[in-house]
Amino acid sequence: MLLMVKIPYFIQLAGINDLARLAAALEVVPLPVYALRLQNRDVLAVGVSVGLARPLFCYVETGHSGEFIAYRVYMSSEEVNMVDTASNPAYSYAPIIRVKEMPRKMFKGRKEMHAETIVMDDLGSLTKLVLYRYMREEVLTPLFLMKHSVDGKGKGKGKDKQDASSTTIIGMFMSSDEDGAPYFCYTVLDHMPEGNFVKYSSQIGEGPEFTNDIDGHGYIYMKVIRMKDEQ
Repeated sequence: MLLMVKIPYFIQLAGINDLARLAAALEVVPLPVYALRLQNRDVLAVGVSVGLARPLFCYVETGHSGEFIAYRVYMSSEEVNMVDTASNPAYSYAPIIRVKEMPRKMFKGRKEMHAETIVMDDLGSLTKLVLYRYMREEVLTPLFLMKHSVDGKGKGKGKDKQDASSTTIIGMFMSSDEDGAPYFCYTVLDHMPEGNFVKYSSQIGEGPEFTNDIDGHGYIYMKVIRMKDEQ
């Protein structure tokens, strides 16, 4: 039987906390973390389901030790540790799976994420879109946060060259029903938020807000995952 291997999309995250949050935060069963070699670099990677036609792997370049990534939010602060045993019930544990060799076809013509964009009017519209997918498919899509470069109009040299500026955007990936092409639905923020989650409730007359406290009742909490700059 011949199996078709789909070339994954790869997204590099800002750091290990983002990977741990993606794998373990708010998960009943934490996602496995794969330790492997990617273009001759040691990486930890997590495969996530965001409704795309191709698999999506989010990774960080790092060495590793231990058998699990222990994660918890305590007193509005994240704790992330590499440990050998999953023995403390106060933590969620994402298992580290060491991969000796991956199918070569998975890395042939390695596909970075190039998505068509849909601009949302505000954070409220974006979170309602996430909530809709959660109610329909029971998948709570992570929100990806990044700096987006905006080049100046001038592209000359010296004094005629304008520096590139950047803005902060946050969004979610989704695909069209017709061809599975990736789309990135995002909105522009006026600053880089410190919160690692967005809380929102459709039953309370409040807009969504960034937070590090996920203990409040009556809210849906969405993970904020920071991407490495300049991808």
